[in-house]
Amino acid sequence: MAGAILWMLASVHAISMVLAQDGNQFVHYDFRKADLYVDGMASTKDGRLKLTNSSKRATGHAFHKTPIAFVNSSFSFSTEFVFAIVPEERTSYGQGMAFVVFPSIVDLRYGAATSYLGLFNRGNDNKTENHILAVELDTNASSEALEESDNHVGIDVNSIVSVESKDASYFDDTLGMNRSLVLASKQRIRIWIEYDGENRLLNVTLAPLETPKPRLPLLSRSIDLSKIFKEQMFFGFAGSTGTIRSHQYILGWSLAIGGKAQSLDISQVMDLPRPPPDHLPLILAVASVVAFLIIAGGIVYLYQRNRYSEVFEQWELQYSPQRFSFRALYKATRGFKENRVLGAGGFGKVYRGELLDGTRIAVKRVSHGAEQGMQEYVAEIATMGRLAHRNLVQLRGYCRRKGELLLVYEYMVNGSLADRLFDGDNLSWSQRVHIVKGVSSCLHYLHEGWGKVVLHRDIKASNILLDEDLNGKLGDFMIVARLLKPRVL
Repeated sequence: MAGAILWMLASVHAISMVLAQDGNQFVHYDFRKADLYVDGMASTKDGRLKLTNSSKRATGHAFHKTPIAFVNSSFSFSTEFVFAIVPEERTSYGQGMAFVVFPSIVDLRYGAATSYLGLFNRGNDNKTENHILAVELDTNASSEALEESDNHVGIDVNSIVSVESKDASYFDDTLGMNRSLVLASKQRIRIWIEYDGENRLLNVTLAPLETPKPRLPLLSRSIDLSKIFKEQMFFGFAGSTGTIRSHQYILGWSLAIGGKAQSLDISQVMDLPRPPPDHLPLILAVASVVAFLIIAGGIVYLYQRNRYSEVFEQWELQYSPQRFSFRALYKATRGFKENRVLGAGGFGKVYRGELLDGTRIAVKRVSHGAEQGMQEYVAEIATMGRLAHRNLVQLRGYCRRKGELLLVYEYMVNGSLADRLFDGDNLSWSQRVHIVKGVSSCLHYLHEGWGKVVLHRDIKASNILLDEDLNGKLGDFMIVARLLKPRVL
């Protein structure tokens, strides 16, 4: 019987020890399950602890409803948590947040917003009766706090003015140097706050979430918390906004009194919520694409219109059967490419081309500077287009553009007589005689055999072209020829 009583007493003692241990340490990943008191802007509705929202000049607090008792007079504790700060503007971080330890005699709801971080106000700042320890994660340079950096970590004792602070960074064990860390980076950051009561040393260390705890802390401050803490203290967080807002989150939290806090399992740490869909960039993107397409379409239209633009007047309607569109000639010559040039002279270049029906042509581009007399000139073109002789290069038609006249001839596959005489591909005497007789016959036709007299005025080897049978044909007469009045019989 006595043994049973002793066993029951031992069991009760063990259970009480377990309960005491559970009361002095915890780990939270889903804050809906944590026994927290929240006020102001603070919320846990989606499992994350959110301290602030889009309200201006407001505060938010969250802490355990039940104060935690220290196991001995050393007041040692250890905590690890993951936070993220998401500013609403790109050019300013807004206000900051803080991890805070405070007694029941302090009501944080009276803490002011903006640079006071929801911890103090003008009336109670820097009062020893506050009994407050805070580690601030400040994202605003405040003249009130006498801290110029807008990205610093500070240790606060009874006042918003830090007893020690440094720009946010972490020690990279691989590189052996400190690396900057932006607190309001919209990224999850892990922080360790550890107080060794026996050595009276407070260490603050932080690093990106995926980075193991650095071996060197950012802040290391000698401080006697036995003069600040009471036997029971509340642990929690405070945040605030000013005219510039930021959204402040706690995404995982571990704490232990009198020992080392359990390391957080980063796989269980919640991610930041997805931002609400912003349709403005999509609208702007669509509008930009539409505007681009309209502008591009207009440019293409103007380019095409300019590329194929022609000069066409009412009086030319009577010559329309002999008129070619510039578009047809442009496509026939593949855009008047240089590899299509047959020859060049004082009047312009000649290009080979092929119409859609397969007809091979030669197109001479001639510059002209004035429209005066153009009607008479086109009339002569139309008239000479009716010339018909087997030894005359046939003029098929013309096209007019601003400052330019294009004459369309039948294509001579064997080039000019000059090419054959002077480039090494000589002709036999019988072929030469045949060519001379053909050209002579053509000249007789122009002078005597037609209703009007046509004087060529530039008979030379380069103006005598050869067809596939090496028949000589007189060409280029439209440029240099002169049409005289009808012959008197």
